[in-house]
Formats: sequence, structure tokens, C-alpha cells
Amino acid sequence: MIQLLTVLMPIIRVDSFLPIAIDSLKRQTFDEFNCHILVGHLNNNEMLMLDSLVSKDLRFTVHQLNLNGIAFALNYGLNISSSKYIARMDGDDISHPQRFENQIAFLEENPSYVAVGCQVDLIDENGNKINKSFKFYENDPEIRRALKFRMPFCHPAMVFRSETLMSSNGYMYGNNAEDHELYLRLARNSSYLFKNLSDKLFSYRRHQNQLTNIKYAKKSFCNIAGFLFTEFLLSYNPIYIVGIIINHPLIRRVRNFFAS
Repeated sequence: MIQLLTVLMPIIRVDSFLPIAIDSLKRQTFDEFNCHILVGHLNNNEMLMLDSLVSKDLRFTVHQLNLNGIAFALNYGLNISSSKYIARMDGDDISHPQRFENQIAFLEENPSYVAVGCQVDLIDENGNKINKSFKFYENDPEIRRALKFRMPFCHPAMVFRSETLMSSNGYMYGNNAEDHELYLRLARNSSYLFKNLSDKLFSYRRHQNQLTNIKYAKKSFCNIAGFLFTEFLLSYNPIYIVGIIINHPLIRRVRNFFAS
């Protein structure tokens, strides 16, 4: 019998958030999954702490990788997976108990859809909800429009069809915007449908150490701008140029100031 779900969790550190993230996976109502924890260059103490978190649960396997980069780690995970679906998860976020159950049920019932996310809560370092919200786009047409200028998915809250990721060459570029590039590339195929469930099934944590922090803004912008310009050259749709402009760190800072 083919395993339905594999979870890919790349981590770069063992901190106070990781036990909470792993525990949220253990509490899933859909519990028949394998989780590949993909780590690079953890020290001995961190490895011991990680082993203590998962050693008694055979669904979790730790893989030590010598090459850095999240795209490499995720592709490694894809290559050793044989399940029908691939879920993403990060080591500092929280999957709500019915996340996998609801997302898999949707994909099972809707074979034309290749990827499904959900609504998310934004939380702080202490797990408290913050005032800002993650902009929600529910259906395929609005998700496709948004992709041209912003990120309409919370990547660690996603579930994909494995065959779609594999036939599309997995993750190809980027260090902290590999997800946006993937969605742009998938969206070139008009038969691939996207969905965000209206259920709030995920808590996305904002904190100082994450790669999406403002100190990585310039590098992230360079990645995203390159991907959007590629799509412009392929389609000559000017909205991609608008996307490059509004994603510039200075423009984003101004927008965030007036939004607060």
C-alpha cells in the first residue's frame, strides 16, 4: 500500500520552538505519515536534543546533509519519498490538529488541484497572536493573480501532489524564495489548480532568527525580482514589473508603515 503523506521539515537549528513544532505533528488527526527532518551542520548537543524529540516515534527520520541550502534539502527529501502527497513544515511553526486531514481530504476529492494551503494565524515568539494578518487568497484565479506581485501561500502550511513536484523538477532556485519560484513555474501550466482552504489550520511564527526576517530583505528581494523578471520575459505581462517594484524593501517598508 502506497504511503499517502510525507512531511519535509528542513531545520538549521534546534531551539525552543522545535519541540512545539514536532509535537504539533504528533497531534495530527491524520497520523499515517512519514516525516523527514532535514538538517545541516548541527552540533553534537543539537543532534542529541533532536534525537530525544523523535527517537520514540518511528514516523520521524533525521537526515544529516553536507550541502547547505533549503532547495537542496527539499529536493533530497523529495527524492527519498514515495508517497502520494508531500507536506511542508518548518521547525518554528505549529500545524493545527486537523491540518493534514483537511488538506488531504480536499486533494482526494479534487484531482485537478495540485497544491493546497490554508488560512494561517501569525504568532510571536511566545505563541501569542499578533495584529498583522497573512493576506488570504482562497481560489485559483485570485491566487494566480496574486502570484504576479506577492506570495499568496504560506509555504510551510502547504500540501502538494508528489507527481506534480517531481514532474516539474522540484525546487530549482533560490535560497529564501525557492517557494515563490516554484509556484510561478507551476502556474505556467494552466491545468494546475491551486487552493487555500478557508479553515485556519496553521500558526506561522514571526521571530528574529527566521530567514524571512527584515535583515534578509535585500537578498530575498534579489531572488524574487529575478523570478518575476523571468516571468515578464516569458509573458510580457507588465504586472510582473509592478511586482518587482512593490517588493523592493524600501517600498515594502513604506507600505508597512501606512498599514500599521
